[in-house]
Amino acid sequence: MSFGTSTMNAAQATGPASAAADHGARVQAFVREHHAFAWRCLRRLGLSPADADDAAQRVFMVAAARFADIAVGSERAFLFRTASYVASKARRSARRRPESLQGDCAQERDFTPQADELVEQRRARELLDRVLSELPRDLAAVIILFEIEGLTTAEVALTLDLPSGTVASRLRRARDEIENRVTRQLARARHQGAAR
Repeated sequence: MSFGTSTMNAAQATGPASAAADHGARVQAFVREHHAFAWRCLRRLGLSPADADDAAQRVFMVAAARFADIAVGSERAFLFRTASYVASKARRSARRRPESLQGDCAQERDFTPQADELVEQRRARELLDRVLSELPRDLAAVIILFEIEGLTTAEVALTLDLPSGTVASRLRRARDEIENRVTRQLARARHQGAAR
């Protein structure tokens, strides 16, 4: 039995409206699958939770516009590069905003007492965010992808378009730099606590 000319393919039968609906459904599935990754990257790249929400929308607007250009298996690489660019623009924009508009509402309204363990976790997270925001971007990108997002060295190399040896070197440098900065921050905090 031949399907040749007597049978139309699905794209011809359904037309442009169905193709657009299929594209929209694929983009929605892409966003659902990768939103948490993009948001975490934006937070680790120095944005507040509110700014990360807005930036994540911009990241996925770019992804939707360039959806056909995203190679299968390189989705995270594309998203991280886009998130890095969007975060950089957001940080520049935040520096130009009046300080009264920059307040983090989540920190201002969180006055309820929490268990010691939760407080300690929050302090550790804030310290990590502060240290990561102070790291050079090339080191921060490697440590975020490897240690926080759990990508392998090969995946980090693909994502950042770097040789694996460079990724390993930056990972070592980033770990050393983080250890030094955390040690200094903790010593400073102990000194300030003793001075009170």
